[in-house]
Amino acid sequence: MPLLVRMLLVAPLLAVIAVTVAYVAWSASISGDISRLRAEAEAPSASPITAERIASLPAPAVRYFNRAGVVGTTIPRLVRLTQKGRIRSSAEADWMMLEAEEVYSTNPPALVWRAGMPSLAMPVVLGRDEYLDGEGSIAMKMLSIVPVADEHGEDLRAAGLMRYLNEMMWFPAAYLAANVTITPAGDDSFGVSITDRGMIAEATLFVDTDGRVINFRADRYNTTTRSVERWETPISAWSTMAGLELPTIGAADWKLPAGDLRYIELEITSVTYEP
Repeated sequence: MPLLVRMLLVAPLLAVIAVTVAYVAWSASISGDISRLRAEAEAPSASPITAERIASLPAPAVRYFNRAGVVGTTIPRLVRLTQKGRIRSSAEADWMMLEAEEVYSTNPPALVWRAGMPSLAMPVVLGRDEYLDGEGSIAMKMLSIVPVADEHGEDLRAAGLMRYLNEMMWFPAAYLAANVTITPAGDDSFGVSITDRGMIAEATLFVDTDGRVINFRADRYNTTTRSVERWETPISAWSTMAGLELPTIGAADWKLPAGDLRYIELEITSVTYEP
């Protein structure tokens, strides 16, 4: 068999091997970050949330915590959830389907989001977004080899903490932790702020008359515009998960001068708490 023919036959096999090796290494790196998050997680306060504890909060916050059902529960040490949805990088870009799993610790605040596009089982793009050890970063790789996103630095620290504050709506008892402050903001909203490692993230949660959270609004660093922009995450559906009423369908929007950009739509498919 001529050498050129042999090379043409072997090349695809070598490419498959290279992609497989890269996938195993990159996936192991993400798993290592999740393991580090779990190992560093400490037990939060073991005291159950009481009705008296939330009674003095602003009325919208009282409605929210009562509706969610946090009274009698404790702040979980670890949280794991799974998601599916779609994502895009700009208004002109095509939507790409995704599947993701995410793990959080509440003490200290930390998260690791592992996303596969279009799926975790067969990812064309595999990546992670994390706030870990007080550092924020985003890394996405096509075929686990070619970087399509690589963000880190001081701005990502603040963005990561803001993401964590937002996603505490999936473990709402954590909004009552000692490092979180709740303040009045209006008849249908209340302010929340979290402190971690000298940083503060502040936002406003909006609730309906029944106490369901319907939106989260904050100013957050945008890696595309390289500036701080208004950011919102409207919620459109809720369900009982892990014994609480939690948001299950929502989206995220950048409020840009040229118009709103909806860049991700998600459905939560499972939530698990670990003490």
